Amino acid sequence: MLLIGSRAIAYHFPEFREPRDWDLIGDDEDIARLDRALPRSERHAQRRDKVHYRLDGVSVEVANASVIPYWAMVSAAFASAPTIEAPVLGPLRIPPPGFLLLTKQCGLIYRVVHWHKNLEDLYFLRDRIPFIPEHVAALLPHTLDDSRRMFAEGHRRGARDAEPCHPAAPGPRDPRLHRELHERLRLGELAASLEPRAWDGFPERPAPSRRERMIDLFAEEGMVIAAERRLLSPAMEGDLHPEAELTRWALRVLITSSMPENLRYFGVNYYREIAARIPRGWMSAIRDLEHLRPACAGPGASGGLCDAEEAPR
Repeated sequence: MLLIGSRAIAYHFPEFREPRDWDLIGDDEDIARLDRALPRSERHAQRRDKVHYRLDGVSVEVANASVIPYWAMVSAAFASAPTIEAPVLGPLRIPPPGFLLLTKQCGLIYRVVHWHKNLEDLYFLRDRIPFIPEHVAALLPHTLDDSRRMFAEGHRRGARDAEPCHPAAPGPRDPRLHRELHERLRLGELAASLEPRAWDGFPERPAPSRRERMIDLFAEEGMVIAAERRLLSPAMEGDLHPEAELTRWALRVLITSSMPENLRYFGVNYYREIAARIPRGWMSAIRDLEHLRPACAGPGASGGLCDAEEAPR
């Protein structure tokens, strides 16, 4: 079987965080063997393409390469990878770190569980991997396709907390307020979203400045989404979400929005630069708009918003 996930990362980088679960790629034969050795988890739905076990109180997840062609391809690509011997599970092959980086990167444009933890894992790997070998890079388009297989349909159907002003997105809840916030929170003489073909990557600008202006665009949009959350959600007693918490939440919302994939991956790949571009104290620019925020009328008011409002995270 092939070992992926946090335990595989820790094999290459012992300073990585302590792994908790086992993430494996096996086939029908491997699953039949594990069925004889381990109990299946009662906390997970069991499917032919993915099976869950319990081992010493820890979850063991096995994706079935006999059912999923992508994992059969990956398993074959790393047939000669280094191997470790794990109790009960047997010999486990370890893919190269570049492939583990791809598995973290390609899911982050979707609303995956533990989004921020996965983002931190991605940057942990990027800081330690100088390049990705060609045989690993060749798997990138297939890894992208597999992420679409797993997440894209649910992503289209899922409810969204907020949306940017990209033309392909449903649009902000209050377009006039959205424009006003862009004007207040702009990082240049003109709000980045108002420049010609901003969401196309600023093709009318000189090439050297396009990436920096895209970072401005994402930073401004993140601040605007955070400000909208602050101003359009009913005020509750003790509702004092710190600026950093709102900003962190808004960047996740932006990257997992309805924008085209290439823009969302830009947000993933330049998250640190975007976050660093957002000035501390930006909320002072909207302080005089707090009167716009609706008050919570009590439990169950506003269609349940007051007692169901979820804190940004």
